[in-house]
Amino acid sequence: MAQIKLHIEGNTEEETEKYLEIFEALLKSGGLSGVKGGQTIIHFDGEGKFMGIQLSYWPYRRRKTNF
Repeated sequence: MAQIKLHIEGNTEEETEKYLEIFEALLKSGGLSGVKGGQTIIHFDGEGKFMGIQLSYWPYRRRKTNF
């Protein structure tokens, strides 16, 4: 099992936990390294609380051919 440790100078424990939650969600969703030619959008509510990850990409697209 892999383990993620996050230490950011000057942050509180609460802020670090918030960033860790976002980072874990990005990894699990494939939004950090699994999207090619698309977008990963991180959503927050009106109070700045992390709400989710949105992936936007084309799983299949016909390529233009020159013939």
